[in-house]
Amino acid sequence: MNKQRDVSNSRAQAGLLAALSVASVSPALAYIDPGTGSMLVQMALAGIAGALFYFRQLRMAAGDWFRRVVLRQPSRVVAESNSDPLP
Repeated sequence: MNKQRDVSNSRAQAGLLAALSVASVSPALAYIDPGTGSMLVQMALAGIAGALFYFRQLRMAAGDWFRRVVLRQPSRVVAESNSDPLP
């Protein structure tokens, strides 16, 4: 019985400590300067552009599906071969 009471008391103390820690936070006097902000925007745009190139095959498959199913057009899949075309 004492063991349960000790666990209960320690949890209550931890909760009280967490509540007091959050309640007593002072404001941070920090800022992001324009150079850092522009670097973050550039990194985000580079990540998006990189993802578009990385997932090109997925994009092509999704576009092909959209053309076939939604627009009812034949697919644009081109077979690549090293042989000469038949006469």
